[in-house]
Amino acid sequence: MIEDVVELSSQLVAIDSVNPSLVDGGAGEAEAAALVARWARDNGLEAQVLEDTPGRPSVLVTARGSGDGHTLLLCGHLDTVNVEGMADPHTPRIEGDRLFGRGAYDMKSGVASALIACREAAKLGLAGDVVVAAVADEEHASLGVQEALRAVRADAAIVTEPTELELVVAHKGFVWAEIEIRGRAAHGSRPHLGVDAIVKAGPVLSALGALDGALAERTHPRLGRGSVHASLIRGGEEL
Repeated sequence: MIEDVVELSSQLVAIDSVNPSLVDGGAGEAEAAALVARWARDNGLEAQVLEDTPGRPSVLVTARGSGDGHTLLLCGHLDTVNVEGMADPHTPRIEGDRLFGRGAYDMKSGVASALIACREAAKLGLAGDVVVAAVADEEHASLGVQEALRAVRADAAIVTEPTELELVVAHKGFVWAEIEIRGRAAHGSRPHLGVDAIVKAGPVLSALGALDGALAERTHPRLGRGSVHASLIRGGEEL
């Protein structure tokens, strides 16, 4: 069975699925999703392709039970981050007991493991369903998992992200906020005609820093402190 996981992981790694929302021209998940759907059907499993966002498909793979049991969802993502600075990123290679290639760790091996587990579950005569959600866009806006959760209901779920073999039972959420500060461009010799939006951003940044400090004073027993930061700022036209 380990050999099957290695083989399927290698097939997935060999497919370029760089997230196009992160990298202009990224290949996206279409080819990887097609492989998952084809593999599932070849192994006697149901496969449903979801694609509310054109070009960003996810796949639900199901080992159908007898119908009177609980549903277990196994979830993993097909997209990867960029391949900048990597030599032959989509050529899987094994060195010792490790598989290398973009996405091998995060998280095509997790997807492969979930699919193999689903295949084996189909042989057990279970009462409930085992469903694998191989989703798009985890690395950006989680479009795929949102779509998957509209299509399947589960009693429990396991996300097969790499965790250094630790059992993870809690996870921080996140929110992105975009703040626009408007000004008026003017020449430096005519300041009365302008409004300096960059200077006005200063108090906003200071307030974010103060909020981060306040969050540090409250901690969660499993997740530690919350945090907020300014990850990107743009403004101005020229010197």
